[in-house]
Order: sequence, then structure tokens, then C-alpha cells
Amino acid sequence: MKEELYNRTLISKFLAGEISDNEIDVLKAWLEKDPSNRRIFDEENEIWHVSGIKTKLDHFKTDNAWAEISTQLGIGENRIRHVIMLNKNNFRILIAAASIACMVAIGGLTLWHNERKSDKQITVASTTIRTNEGEKAHILLADSSCVFMNSGSTIEYSTDYNINERKVKLWGEAFFDVRTNPEKPFIVQLGKMNVSATGTRFNILSYDNEDRIETTLEKGKVQVSIAGQEPIDVKPGQQVVYFIKTNKAAVRDVSTETYTSWKENKLRFNDTPFEEVLRKIARRYNVTFEIRNSDLLELKYTATFIDESIDDVMQMFKIVSPITYKIYNRTTINDKQYLKPKIVVSKRKASIK
Repeated sequence: MKEELYNRTLISKFLAGEISDNEIDVLKAWLEKDPSNRRIFDEENEIWHVSGIKTKLDHFKTDNAWAEISTQLGIGENRIRHVIMLNKNNFRILIAAASIACMVAIGGLTLWHNERKSDKQITVASTTIRTNEGEKAHILLADSSCVFMNSGSTIEYSTDYNINERKVKLWGEAFFDVRTNPEKPFIVQLGKMNVSATGTRFNILSYDNEDRIETTLEKGKVQVSIAGQEPIDVKPGQQVVYFIKTNKAAVRDVSTETYTSWKENKLRFNDTPFEEVLRKIARRYNVTFEIRNSDLLELKYTATFIDESIDDVMQMFKIVSPITYKIYNRTTINDKQYLKPKIVVSKRKASIK
């Protein structure tokens, strides 16, 4: 009884986005231990579900519901995939089936389920999950691997994921906690670059507005493959930086917390250029920046932010460096479109004594 109560507590913490890395490992092991544990998970999810925002997919919540639908459509059981997405304020379990085309937006999280045909006219379905800037998401894949998505990111994978292979595509930033399976390497596809792992924990940053792709290994082992180059084996505590314009890569030792603490709602900077600092802040707080003096971008900062407001963050920069700023609140273009808040940063004029 105590064990069941503890596991129900872990489920609630997972749905609330408050679960620790160690607790996730315990929860994953418990779910895989006995199929009946999934029933307990569904019960807890139902409690959370009825208290949340209703969507078009409210009746697609459990394996039983999807089993009935898949039977009617002639879909094999192994074609059903589970996607768990949540953020700080809204949460929902979305279960995507291979032949269902759907789109649902929840608190800034969007899931697309698409069908596309290959040259042989065989229908191949894919699932795409996106987070808006200022939002995060947790995803539990069919093999019990976990993906933590940062704001402004997109993950795409085939609905036959884990049947023959484990491949996902990433645009943005995500932390991967990969379930061990040497026979099916977990592969993250990033255009000209792939990251392969069998069971490990690592972070990838690959935003379109960045001039590099960063792969940071926390635990285990990964291999970075760049088209036309020798594969790079990465060790824990190392980071591979691939510079897109020059098509070159470098390996360096780093403090992994600096690059992975975002999933715990922390922003860490360690002698980081101001330009990079502002990009991360813009994604975190869903704002834009206008820099009036370009030489300010050469400044470097070491700092950690946890729950500070955007004004508190900017005040800190103002105190420790020669800048001043002004925040312009979000403006409305029309009934459905808004401009993000804009922060104008300028060099502070020297006081006259």
C-alpha cells in the first residue's frame, strides 16, 4: 500500500512538472515492471484531466479508448504511441494513433499528427510536438525514453518509433534521457549532423538563430556524426560544438549544469557573451531585444537566475555593467495577433562629477 501511494505521488509530480531526475528513473522502472501499473497511471491522469482544460481529444485518454479506435480502423496494437506533454500551468496526456490526423494546442504546446506518402505510396505517419517561446514540455516516448523540450522547440518522429528503430528530429533545444537498448540506437537527426546513443543523458541545442549546434553529455556515451567527417565519441562532461558556417567541430570540457539546468527553470551563465545571454533570456521570457550600442555585446556575464522576473534580471545587468534599459509591454496588432514585449538596451552615459 505504501509503495502504491509513493508511486501515485511520483505520477502526480510528473504531471505537475515537479519530478526530479532520480524520481523519473524510479517511475519509468515501475511502469515497465508490470502492465497493471499503467492502470494506476491512467487513474491518476484522469484525476488531473478532469480538472484541466477540455480539448477535442478529451475522449482519447486511455489505451482502452485507443484500442477500440485502432480496432475499427484496422491498426495494429504496435501502431499506438503515447505522448505525455505538460507545462507549468496546463497538462494533458495525448495519445497519437497512426492513422489519425489531428492538431491540438494546449497552453502553448502544439501536437500535429500527419500522414505522408513515400514514393512507393506507403502511408507513413509522423508526430510533431512544438513548444512556443516561454513554454516547456516533457515527453515520454514509447520506449520509456524521456525528452525535456525547451521553449521554441520542435520534435518530430515516426509513429512506428521503437518498432524497428528509434529516430527523432529536433529543431531547438531538448534534453534526452534515453532508455538503454544497444540493439536499437537512439538517433537525433539535425540536418547534416546526427547524435547517436544507446542509453544516456545529454542535451542538444540547435536553434535556427544560432550559428552552432551544441551537444553536451551528462552521463553515458554518445557519438556525433557530421556528414563527410569522422564520427566523434563524446565522454561525460564533454561538449561538441559544431560551427555551421565553417563546417567544423570542436570538443571541450564543460560544467554540464550550465547547459542542462534550463529544464529545472534555471538560467546559468559562465563567462557568457552578452549576445548569447540575451538570446537565452529572449526564449525564456518570450521577449525581443533591441541593442542600441553594439559594443555591449562584447560584455560577458557569470550568473544564475531561477524565479526572477524579467525586470529583476535586467536590473541585475544594470547594476553590474554600464547599461540602461526600457521595457515596452506587449502590443496588440489585431484581435488574434500580438507583438512580444520589447526591451531596448543602451549604454549608460558616464556621470559627470
